[in-house]
Amino acid sequence: MRLALSLLLVLTGCAAAPADPVALLDQWLDTIREQESVRFNVEIKVEGNDPRRRTFAGVLHVNTNGGAVTQQDVTAHLRQRYGVTDYRAVSLDQDVYLQHNDFTLPPDKTFARLETQGTLWVWHYLTNLSLAETDYHPGNLFRDLDRDTIRLVSHDDNRYEFSAGGVPHSGSYVRGDVRLVVVVDDEGRVVRAERSGPSVDRQQERGVAEYSQWGTAPDVLRPVDQSVAKPAEVVVRER
Repeated sequence: MRLALSLLLVLTGCAAAPADPVALLDQWLDTIREQESVRFNVEIKVEGNDPRRRTFAGVLHVNTNGGAVTQQDVTAHLRQRYGVTDYRAVSLDQDVYLQHNDFTLPPDKTFARLETQGTLWVWHYLTNLSLAETDYHPGNLFRDLDRDTIRLVSHDDNRYEFSAGGVPHSGSYVRGDVRLVVVVDDEGRVVRAERSGPSVDRQQERGVAEYSQWGTAPDVLRPVDQSVAKPAEVVVRER
C-alpha cells in the first residue's frame, strides 16, 4: 500500500502542469528575446459588424542587446470595409524599402525608399509599418491578455491552453472570454499560438501565429539600387 501511494505521488508530480500561468508566459517571452531571428506567418480575423482580416509573413532579425529589429522582410495583406492593402516592406537598420498597392513607380523600379527628408507622405507609411509590427512580432504575443484573470486550463506535453476574462485597452478592459493555446518546441520556443476573444471594438477576433527557424532564419537582402525609386519618383494614390 505504501509503495502504491509513493508511486501515485511520483506519477502525479510528473504529470502536474506549471501552476503559475503568468510565469509561463514570461518564461516564453524571455526565450523569445534570446533568439536573434525567426520566420513568421500570422493571420488575424475579426468577425462582426465590421469584419476585417490581416495576414503577415516573413523573416525578422533582432538585436538581442537592445531588442530593436535590425533586419526585416514582411509581406502583408489587409482587408477591411474601406478596401484592400497589399505591401512588402524590407528594413535593414534605418533603411526602409516598400512595395505598396498605393504606389505607382517608374517602369524599372520595384521598391520605394522611405526617406523622411522633405516628403510628408513617407511618415504616414512609416507609422503604419510600425503599428503593424505589433501584430506579428513574437515579443508582442501576450500583450493583450488580462494577466489578473488568466489561468492555465489544460497542459498536454508541449501544448498549453489558457483562459482569461478580457483584453486590456486604453487603460481599461474589454470584457469577454479569451482563449489562448500555445505550442512550444522542446527548447521552450513558441512555434504556434492561437488566440480567440473580444476585439477592442467588441467584435470577435481570432489570431493564429506560427513561428519557425528560431535563430536560423535567412538574412534579409537589400534591394539592388537600380530597382529602388526615390520618394520624388513615387505617385501615391489618395484614399
